Amino acid sequence: MDPRHHPTTPPPPAAPQDHATFRSPSAVTIIIPCFNYGRFVTDAARSALEQQDATVHVVIVNDGSTDASTADACDACLRLPGAAGHLRVIHQTNAGLACARNAGAAGASTEFLLFLDADDHLLPTCVRDLAAIIRTEESAGRGGDISHAYGQQVLSELGHGTWEVPDWDPILLGITNLHAPTALARRERFEAVGGYTPSMRHGYEDWDFWLKFAERGWRGVRLRAPTYVWRRHSHETMIHQAVKIHDELYARIIDQHREFYKRHALELVQRANQLLHRCDGTWLDENLDAIPIRDLRRWCADLVRERDSARHELSAAVARAESSTAQTARLDEELRRLHSQYEAKPAVRLSRKIHSIMDSLPRPLSAPARGLMRILKRGV
Repeated sequence: MDPRHHPTTPPPPAAPQDHATFRSPSAVTIIIPCFNYGRFVTDAARSALEQQDATVHVVIVNDGSTDASTADACDACLRLPGAAGHLRVIHQTNAGLACARNAGAAGASTEFLLFLDADDHLLPTCVRDLAAIIRTEESAGRGGDISHAYGQQVLSELGHGTWEVPDWDPILLGITNLHAPTALARRERFEAVGGYTPSMRHGYEDWDFWLKFAERGWRGVRLRAPTYVWRRHSHETMIHQAVKIHDELYARIIDQHREFYKRHALELVQRANQLLHRCDGTWLDENLDAIPIRDLRRWCADLVRERDSARHELSAAVARAESSTAQTARLDEELRRLHSQYEAKPAVRLSRKIHSIMDSLPRPLSAPARGLMRILKRGV
């Protein structure tokens, strides 16, 4: 059995040509954790290697994938253009997304880190643009408290458009996580907070991570332009799975950042109330469900039913039209066949020949001949 696939085998050491660390203080290490996403990881790795105006190293972490293709797909990325000396692959037993990200970052000594999910891909100038906005803040004397930079997300496949995430707001972050998961983080700040929390295996690991920055008074800077593509290839994403156990995960978030929540309790309550008011959430029914949202859901359900009914009617009309078209084609073919049979009859052929001869007669002869034909027809 290939040791990469064995659930209890530790990750093999890197090949001699793959250094354990990338020594380039001005470079960026892009970490791509991958679990059963072999069909996507090549696109992610290629987008990382093809970054413009940036010195990039890539670490792919195969987090104990259980399918038959992902481990090989990760290794195949070593043969991508530009991968030699700039890309390495780690195979480890499954430990979860947080641990996979930490494992990828552990061997880096670059100034910046960037975490990219294996089913997403970066836009060509992502690293350059995010690094530039940090440098701009530094040049203006406002860079001391910056932990990371982030941009907007372009949605693809099941999603569309651009998700314009808001400016960095630690109080809003204490209530909900609207932060882009893919960001350019200062490695020293990442290490100072201990990276991602391994125990957050069931979701909200990003939220927990950003709160670590917020509780230290650090901040992210937002680039008002898209930096990467979020591939929405399934309705059952990790986010949807986490939302199903939101109360449990949010309780853990609060417990792990208790001092932050205590320190900002009044601001959090005020902001939460503002959000409730803006969403008409202050009008609740006996089940504590927001009445406007409940009504909106009902209206949406009605619209979905109307849409489905219209689609059904349209499909039926298309089927009828296709059936009519097929029937018309069959009738046309039958008419052609009958016409051919008619034209093949001896009497018809003789009639055609006689008319052809009469048409060729000189005018003085054609008139008497036509008169004779009329007499013969009456006689018949």
